[in-house]
Parts: sequence; structure tokens; C-alpha cells
Amino acid sequence: MEKVWLKNYKQGISPEVQLDDKTLIDLFDQACSKFSENRAISCHGEVFKFSEVKKRVLKIAKGLTNLGVKHGDRVALVLPNSIQYPLCVFATLVLGAVVVNINPLYTASEMEYVIGNSQPKVVIILDMFSEKLNDFHNKYGIEHVVVTRFADPYPLWKRCVIGFVLRYISKVNPQLKYQPKSFRDLYNYPETLEAYTRVNNHDIAFIQYTGATTGHPKGAVLLHRNIVANIYQIYEVIGNQVQDLDKQVIISALPLYHIFSLTANLFTFFFQGAENVMIPNAKDLKDLVKTMNKTPFTVFNSLDTLYNKLLEYKPFTSVKHKFYRYGICGGMPTRQSVADAWFQHTGMYPTNCYGLTETSPAVSMSYFDDKFDGSVGYPLPSTEINIKDTKSGASLGIGEKGLIQIRGPQLMSGYWNNDEQTRKAIDNDGWFSTGDIGYISESGRLFISGRETEMIIVSGFNVYPAEVELIIDELPEVAEVAVVGYKDVETSEAPHAFIVFHDGMSLTEEQIIKHCRKELARYKIPRTINLVSELPKTLVGKIDKKAIVAKYLAQE
Repeated sequence: MEKVWLKNYKQGISPEVQLDDKTLIDLFDQACSKFSENRAISCHGEVFKFSEVKKRVLKIAKGLTNLGVKHGDRVALVLPNSIQYPLCVFATLVLGAVVVNINPLYTASEMEYVIGNSQPKVVIILDMFSEKLNDFHNKYGIEHVVVTRFADPYPLWKRCVIGFVLRYISKVNPQLKYQPKSFRDLYNYPETLEAYTRVNNHDIAFIQYTGATTGHPKGAVLLHRNIVANIYQIYEVIGNQVQDLDKQVIISALPLYHIFSLTANLFTFFFQGAENVMIPNAKDLKDLVKTMNKTPFTVFNSLDTLYNKLLEYKPFTSVKHKFYRYGICGGMPTRQSVADAWFQHTGMYPTNCYGLTETSPAVSMSYFDDKFDGSVGYPLPSTEINIKDTKSGASLGIGEKGLIQIRGPQLMSGYWNNDEQTRKAIDNDGWFSTGDIGYISESGRLFISGRETEMIIVSGFNVYPAEVELIIDELPEVAEVAVVGYKDVETSEAPHAFIVFHDGMSLTEEQIIKHCRKELARYKIPRTINLVSELPKTLVGKIDKKAIVAKYLAQE
């Protein structure tokens, strides 16, 4: 496909990025040296400068070597957003070891699958989740489990207060079947790592597991060069839009174990000398907004669902955040209604972007001063896009919907221990099939229509749920909507809509259907309208359509 998007790049943005042999550790060292006195990470009022981050990273790294961690070993991190998380990420990487991110909210069986697949030598886990390892703490190559308490990096008095609250009020008192190592021992290790392990940019940095909408999650193997290239691509786009990157303060509310937040929050801003303010649990709106209201933050990246919740939360909307300048929305499509409401409150539209675990993650993004148009912006420099017909396999033209394929330096090397799935995902020419359906507009913007697996075939016609959802979302009473397909005797499949209203608002099913008839072809109109109090979400806050089908539509 012709790179029509290049014609609309902002002045100063190069169509290609200059790649080099740097690793994430090179970028880490540069940041800690250049911005040594800048605030790097903060949480609960505790602030770590870049110099302190490096000091603690080298102590933890030395402690990990004493536990036997060496080049190529995997270290699993089961941590929420906290001071410990970036310290452990960088400590692992400087040893040439591989970070395996695991969602702390996984069940024990989900956690066991990822650990069994990745075979980590060491697991570092927050105490309140540590019981989940009881039945397999000594399996799958695990040699040590390091347990940390949330307040471990804090002063003694704060450790005592937080420890008391967690143990006696929140009842966090795990009963373990194993003897863990203490994170405090690593944090205060008496020695410091003096010489780095030799790491090159073709080494594995992360095994990042996919969200697993079907079956078990797959481990995307991300090399240092993949993530560094993606960071360079992002800098090429935002570099001439954001002044003084080292002066930015970013609210890191989305979990850093998720690839979007890991790159868009931590790496992108840390490596430019900015401060990451850690939010351990974004679902706790009271704590999140309390931090936002007292912090002169300039950047806030989010999901559509979190933007929406904040807009309905008076302690947030009653305050004007005068330093707030930039916000990227990723992880799921942003709705026009949410974007418009966010603009009305903040004076800014969310900057839409698109990415995947397998692409480190960023593929495209809009500009900070763009008016929201439902697209996910322009493909990043050095990124190629192909739109493929799902039936014939032929490449499609501008404006034609098909399977989105990606090729670029940010693309993973493959799936961990899964050659079969790697061959299915990446063809011989290096094109990665995303599983998403979309098209490129005449202006070069990428639009996402939905997942290939979510496409609904009604009497031979393709129905894209996102298209129907956008129409229903035009109704001001609608807070959230999800359209899913399910088998139907007459038409093979039929669309079904599940809708949550804003507080105090409502519509009848007939009113919703009438609105759909004005905007949609007959076969696209939902067979049923289901009014529900809430929609199930995945662990990172996306609407979980698989759970909707299982809860409301699946037949015994």
C-alpha cells in the first residue's frame, strides 16, 4: 500500500527513524546520568530522583546475581504500579535477564500457566498476591520467590503505618507454604553491581503475554531493539509537539505490566527525564483523583472506560487541572461521546493510538492538537501497513476494509516456545497479521472496525460491532455499549446490543432501535437490546465481550 499518510505528517517528522544498536540499559544509563537530580518516580508522597533509582537498581541487581540470576534467565514480576516495579524491571535488564510481566489479578491457575510457560528462575511478587504461588512455588524452574510489601521502599514510620493498616484493617496476612526471600534484603543489599553483563540489542528484554481473548495467552518475545525502535518512533512523532519532555509529570494509572502503559508511560517519559507518579490501583477512583488533584501533572494516559468513569466522578470534574496538557488513549477504541465530553471538561481531545503486545506496542497515533475523528491516527515512521482481504488474501486499496497487517522494527521476534503460532502470525515476508479489521482513509489515517474474530456474519453480510456501537453511542443517555454476535437459526448469526445508561437516564428498547434504523442497514440492527447495570471488564479495564456472551447468550 502506498504510504499516503506521509503526505500529512507534521512538519519535522521524518518518514523513517534512525535505528542504532542501543539497548534499554543504554537509555536507562543516559537518563540517570543526564537527569540525576530530576524526580523520576513517586508514590504515596515518596519521591525517588534518577540518581536514587540507579543506586537501588544496582543493589537489587547485585542481590539477584547472588540468587543465581544471569544472562538469559527469566525473572517474573507480579507487581502493581509501585516504586518496586521500575526498580525490578531495570535491575533485571542490567543483568541481561528477561522480564516476564504477570498481572497480579490473575487467578492462581492463570498465573501458573504463564510461569509454567516462561520458566522463571526468580519470581518477585507483592505479599497480598503471594498465596497464589503456594501450589507451584517450587515447580517450573523457580529457585527463589521474593516477596515484597507495598511500603518496603518507604521510611520506617510509613512502613509501620501502612503495614498496620494492611494487616489489621485490610486483613492482608498471607499464609505461605514456602519460605520467601525478602525484597528489603535486595533493596538494601550491602554491595552494588559494579560491572554490567554484556547486553546487545538482539537480546530478549521482555516476554510479554497477550490478553488471551481465546485460549491460553501467548508470550510475545520483545527484543531490546524492538522496544528501543518503538521508543524512537514515538519520540519522532511527539518530539516537536511536546516542549521540555524532562519537565513533564505523568500520572501512571494504567498498570505498567501492560505493554501500553509500560512503553507509553514508563519508558517514553522516564528516558527523557520526566516523573512517573505511580497509581497502584486505578479502580480506586477516590485514591486516583486525590493524587491527581494534588499533583501538578501534565500528562495523563488512559483507557476509554477510565476517562468515562472520571467524567462521572464529581471530585474529578469539580477541579480544573491547570497543568494538564497531554493525554494518549490506547488499549481499546475511544468513543466519540467520551472524547467530546473529555474535551468539554479539559479543553483537550484524547490522542488516539493503536498498538498491540506484539508491536512493542505502538503502530499509529494521532497528534495532540488533532480534533477527534474516531481514527487511531497516522502510522508511525518506519511502519508499514497492509490491508488484506480476509477471503482472497489480496491487498486492498484506500478506504477498503480488511485485515490489518504490520511490518516494522517494533515487531516482536515471535512467540515464546510457540513456533506454530509464530508462523501463523508472521508470514515469510515479515507481515504480522493483527487480527484487527480496518482501513486507511484518503488522508492516511488508520481506522479500526473491530476484531476479525468479533465480526458478525448476517446472511452472508459482514457486520462490524464497532460500527453499530458508534451509532448507539450517539445517544446521550448511553454510558457504555457492547455489540456481540451469536448464532441464529435464520441468519447464521445476529448482533445483540448490551447497554448501560448514565445515572438517572434511560431509553426504551424501541427508541434505541428507531435510532439504529435511521443510521444502519437492516441487517446491522441489533436483534435484541439488553439493558444492563454494568458490562464485564477484563483485568485491564476493557469491555470483555467473551464474558458477555458467556453470561447472557451462551446456551447450556
